[in-house]
Amino acid sequence: TTGTDVLEKEFSGHASQVKTYFTLNGQHTVQIEGEDTATGISFTQIKMIRESEGKDIITDYSVKYDDKYVRQNGKWLIKERTGHFIIIEARSVNS
Repeated sequence: TTGTDVLEKEFSGHASQVKTYFTLNGQHTVQIEGEDTATGISFTQIKMIRESEGKDIITDYSVKYDDKYVRQNGKWLIKERTGHFIIIEARSVNS
């Protein structure tokens, strides 16, 4: 089994538990460093609802991403991304 296979299996298992998913992207700054390279910082709020013991649980994530970009064939792509999960809060959803 390759690392990619393991990652795909883990991600698929995690994603299958998510009932609802919402992402709000916030501030995004980019610094061009060369003709085809750049770095950036972005902030995101993520909400996921999963079921646990018959109850819906919402988890809020406040995330900062440090990115490295590369331009290939005229398109900017994320070359590397480091996610910093600053706040993670889980609670039962009121029904």
